[in-house]
Amino acid sequence: MNVDDTIDLLSQIALVDDRVVKVDEAEQRAQVTMWAAVLRDVPLSFAGEAVGRHYAESAWPVMPKDIASRWRDHVRDRLGRSTGTFEPTDHPEVDPDDRYGNSYVAALRAHRTAVAGGDAEPVGLRELLPAVGSRLGGDRSVELVPANSEFREAKQTRFPRRERPAGPPERAVHCPVCGSSPGRPCRLPGSGRVMTGIHPSRRDVYDAAQSTDSKGDQQ
Repeated sequence: MNVDDTIDLLSQIALVDDRVVKVDEAEQRAQVTMWAAVLRDVPLSFAGEAVGRHYAESAWPVMPKDIASRWRDHVRDRLGRSTGTFEPTDHPEVDPDDRYGNSYVAALRAHRTAVAGGDAEPVGLRELLPAVGSRLGGDRSVELVPANSEFREAKQTRFPRRERPAGPPERAVHCPVCGSSPGRPCRLPGSGRVMTGIHPSRRDVYDAAQSTDSKGDQQ
């Protein structure tokens, strides 16, 4: 709410409770400024509903803290019913493989803000799962498959995973420095950032393994 919204709200309240709005002009200006600051995050439509609920429960004059408190409870309830994710088709610019990229984080924050403000509905766990007994392809006769398999297949179809370039052959062994498992890239100790190359000790382990395999073949 801005100052104009606050004046509108106070005008509506004055029609049903003349105890709220100040009579003195200087006091009115101070009241509008204070109410606008307290209710800056509250939509005008919600504030009007909160005023109605207040007088349905209390005979005391409504205060801005009463409206702000109801808004915080409302936001907490909406976020509590959300799984913290969003519908991928709403954000086609997001790379599904880059989970911690800037575009993914921005989309996640935008959806959370929209849910909190009432511009988007919470995405709950029930909405993410297919209905019990659902079939692939609608009415077509297709065998039922587990929900997780169906989800992976649909994701692969709509968001095909990019082929990652093959790493050096030394990745086939465990790295004794950073602890990366076979097939995984080496990481810098401390920061955990992925290295473009590999640790020398890992190359030594790989060479030793190759040497052992060669001797076994010769025997």
